[in-house]
Parts: sequence; structure tokens; C-alpha cells
Amino acid sequence: MTRLTRRGTLAALAGGASATACGAPARAPRYDGVVSFKHGVASGDPGLDRVVIWTRVTPEGGGDVPVRWVVAHDRGLKNVVQTGEITTTAARDYTVKIDVQGLSPNQRLFYGFLCGDKRSPVGRTRTLPRGGVNELKLGVVSCSNHPFGFFNAYEALSKMDDIDVVLHLGDYIYEYGLNGYGGDVALTLGRMPRPEVEIVTLGDYRLRHAQYKEEPELQAAHAMAPWIVVWDDHEVANDSWQGGAEDHNPENNEGNWDDRKQAALQAYYEWLPIRDPEAGKPFEAINRSFQFGDLATIIMLETRLLARMQQLDYAKDLGPATMAWDMTDPTAPKPVPPGAPRPAAVRDVPMAIETATGRPIGDWARVRTIDPRNPPSGVMFMPDIEGFKRGKLADPQRALLGAAQEEWLKAQLAASRGAGTVWQVLGNQTVMARVTAPDFSALPAPLVAKLEALQPGIGRFLQLTRFKVPMNLDAWDGYPAQRNRLYGMLTAADANAIVVTGDSHDAWANELTSEDGKTRVGVEFGATSVTSPGTGDYVKDIGVDVGAAFVAANTDVKWHDPSHRGFTVLTLRKGEAVADFYAVSTIISKDYTTSKVASFRVKPEKAAGVSALEKIGG
Repeated sequence: MTRLTRRGTLAALAGGASATACGAPARAPRYDGVVSFKHGVASGDPGLDRVVIWTRVTPEGGGDVPVRWVVAHDRGLKNVVQTGEITTTAARDYTVKIDVQGLSPNQRLFYGFLCGDKRSPVGRTRTLPRGGVNELKLGVVSCSNHPFGFFNAYEALSKMDDIDVVLHLGDYIYEYGLNGYGGDVALTLGRMPRPEVEIVTLGDYRLRHAQYKEEPELQAAHAMAPWIVVWDDHEVANDSWQGGAEDHNPENNEGNWDDRKQAALQAYYEWLPIRDPEAGKPFEAINRSFQFGDLATIIMLETRLLARMQQLDYAKDLGPATMAWDMTDPTAPKPVPPGAPRPAAVRDVPMAIETATGRPIGDWARVRTIDPRNPPSGVMFMPDIEGFKRGKLADPQRALLGAAQEEWLKAQLAASRGAGTVWQVLGNQTVMARVTAPDFSALPAPLVAKLEALQPGIGRFLQLTRFKVPMNLDAWDGYPAQRNRLYGMLTAADANAIVVTGDSHDAWANELTSEDGKTRVGVEFGATSVTSPGTGDYVKDIGVDVGAAFVAANTDVKWHDPSHRGFTVLTLRKGEAVADFYAVSTIISKDYTTSKVASFRVKPEKAAGVSALEKIGG
């Protein structure tokens, strides 16, 4: 297993490449073989005096390949700012990544690569501004599953010439094979994953990244502005945590989790425009912040692989509530009313209820015959929701960020507000707001059966929704003590917090409130997916406005769109932040239109917290 280290990486990352600044056009290095630049170019992680630029050169043969990189003031790459020459090899999968340093703040720049008689496409990038900044526009994207459809959202975003930076919040690739999530759609659209099996090895992850980067729409989005990226789960495996993943199965020849994780992250760092980690520190490099003058600090969180404890599971962790039975006469036990004195002869048994009414079954002869592992149709056991919430769910040891990242975040918030920065933007993977599931317990049986086929066990969860349970234990709702600590940090720092979120495949405008619901500590804008199906795609035939149902069930949720694929544009100014939610009309054809489906405004407050969300128009 190849470990993620600096061994074999390009010397340019350590400043070892030959680099010069000059005004003359750069010349390509001589190379007698045949090469191509079929994966486009990208830039990322901008600083005041630096930016990472990236490409991948594809040689027909093997061996070393010399590549010249160029940063210039003009798209023709004639007015050169810096240039240098490096060599890439198979050890780096022929990717090329340069940490260009010695630049000036707030520069708009162009870059490209040359090898032999071939030139790469030209990308546009920038360095961070210093001092007073009046406006910043962020494109926000997540969840781009290749088999599910065309990357129209990336193309639509690339046509917006005023985007300063793109934030990708995770699920840049998906790990499934043709027989997994999205495989049926892939066959219909001719978008089969490469390789066609679930990816596990370093070679597999490299092939999957290469396939995604061949998409012209994604290349266009990368070329239009620098990106700031963070992984979520599918860059490795579904519902991952520190010690494993729901979708990692060693018993199915998927190997050791740590080996798979290392392979996935090595490919991630090779193929994304992000600074490489220091030797032996593959995780720490993902936590970083970006200062846009006095206007905004972007702080990137990691909530998957660094410290996350395993997710709770309703099927495993939510036990039944019990019902007390008076066994004084064992031939005719009687239920003990709630709050009544408990007799000496009492027995607590799981509380069976009628699913149609939610009422306990008070007939002992019937109760004693019910198999808790396989209750008959129309019967379920009352879950101990309150005990679960007070016990396992509320456990303060349940980590999502971990102690080291908490301390880092605390320092970042304090430094940002201490410097007088207006906005603190947290790049985050999963939905942070409290989201109670709407009551979906009465969905039609044929639809439940269809959903059960897609996700085994969903039928039981749908029955649980009548009891006001958290919608997703894989999100921050599964780690409420960690969330409370984060909210406390925001309050202590007097932060004007905006959380931008991916993962859910739905769009959200949420207010983040303290546990008692009295203090608004920030807002959350959740970006929908580029292609991955949202909640509305699964329940579109039930005749229920799912978005309205989420709003009605949750005081924190002000707007929810479960049906559109697209992206978000977040515009920051000193006196306001505006989130515009864009949708593409289709992802099953490249003939599409783009529309704005909603806009929301929030204003900073002098004290901790922000104003209430204001919907603009519509």
C-alpha cells in the first residue's frame, strides 16, 4: 500500500522547481513523446501571495514527462508573472501541482501548462485581497454523482463571470460501481462509472477522479476561478467515520479501512487543487482558513475522517419504551396507568402499539404473543425516544470535530472577529440545523415498498417519523453536544456566522438557534446537489409538498427545496449577505436552462448572531 507522503510528489510543492519571473512568453520543454492535456486545469487555496495551480498530463508512453507552468497577466500567457519547469511521473499519476508563491495580493491572473507541442487550456485565478473589501461572490457546490446525470450545474456556474471563488463542500466523486447507487441511471444515460466496480484501491480512485475530470462542464467550472475544497464521505466510502464506513465491508474483499482511506486521500490530493499535507499529516491539511480583507474569513471544517465517532442507528440504538403490567394475578395481568403506584408484582415489557392509531395494546393475551423481532402487520413497538435523546444521543463524548479541531476553530473565530472581520463563513459537510423529520408514517404502502427496495430499513424509519425524531443521525443532529459547543464558540466570539453546507442533495435556508431556541447564533445555506437525487426525487408521487412539510415541522428551517439540482451563489457585503439558489432544468440532457429559484438576505449584528433570514421576492 502506497502511503500518503511527500515522497514522489513534485518538487515544485516545496519550491524546488525552476521558477522565474519575466515578461517574455514561456517556451515549452522539449519532449519527444506524445502527450495530451485532457483533464483541464484548476487552481485553488488562494493566499495573499500564492495560489495552487493544477493539471494532469497524459503521455502515450511511460517515463518522466517535463512540463512548463506559466502564470501571466493575460489569457494569452504572454505577459508572464512567473514560470517554471517540473517533471511529473507515474508516481504522482502524472498530475502536476504547483504552489506558486511570491505573488501580489488581489491579483487577477491566468495560468497554463506546456509540454512538447501541446498546450493546456488556460485557467483564471486570483490571490486574496488585503484591507478593505466591499464585495465577495462565492459559488457553492456539492454532490456530483457522474452516473446520475450531466454536470449542467457546473457549466451554468462557469458562465457567471463575477464569481471570485468556488467552494466545493464534498462528494466530488462517488465510490459506487455499476451495480450500486445510480447504476440503473448510468445504463440509461450511457454514463457508466470507471472502473465499473466499487473503487477500493489507489488505482481505482485515480481512475474515478480521471473520469470526472474529463467532463468539459467540470473543467469549465475549475478554469473560471480558484476552488476551495473539502471532502465528505463519498471521496472514500458512504457514511464514513474515523474508524470505518457504512459502505466499507472487509468481509467482501474491500481490505483494511485505513489502507482504503489512505488510498482515497492520496488520489484526492493528487487530483484536487489543494495544498499537499506535511509528511505524516494527511488530515491536518484539510483544516485551513482564507482571509478576504476586512469582509470575510472562510473557515473549512472537516467532519468525516479526522475525529467523527460512528453514527448512531435507530435500528440498533433506539430501544423500545416499556409498559408496566400488574402481575398480582398472573392469569389476568393488567396495564399500570402512567404515574400510578407500581404494585409489588410488576413486570416491564416493551410497549406494543397499533400503528394506525399509536395507542398501546392493553390486551395481555395479545401482547405476550408478539415477537419483538418480527411484529405482525399493523403493530410496532413504541420507541423510547426521550430515553434515546437524553442518553446515547446527548452523550457529550460524541465527537464530530474532535478536541484539536475545536481549539483550532475557536482560535480562528477569535482572530477573525478580533481583526474586525464582518463575516465568519464555515465550510461544512452535513446539515447543521436541527431538523425533525416530518410525519411520513402514512405514506402509501406501494411507495414505502419502492423506497424500501432502494434503502432497506427505510420503512421502519418512516414509522418512527410520527414521534418527532431527528431526520438524519449522520448530520449534526446525531452529535448535538458537539453542535452546542460550536454554537457556544460562535456566541463567545461575537461571530456573524454563515454556515454553507453540502451532503443532503436538497437546498436549505436555516436559522441556527441555541438549544433553548432563544438565541440565533447564525444562519445556514445548504447547497443542493449537482446531480445526486434529492428527497423530492424519491417522494415526488405522494402528492405532498415535502419542502413545506420540513418548514412546518421545524422552527429553524425557513425554506427547503428537495427537488432541484443546481448550485448556490453567496454574495457577501459589509451590510448584508445574499444567498441566491440556482437550478438547472434537467440533468438527463445537455439541453437545459438555468433559473433562480429563491434568494435570502441576512444582515450582521453588532453583538453575537445575525439578523433573521429575509426572503427576497417570491
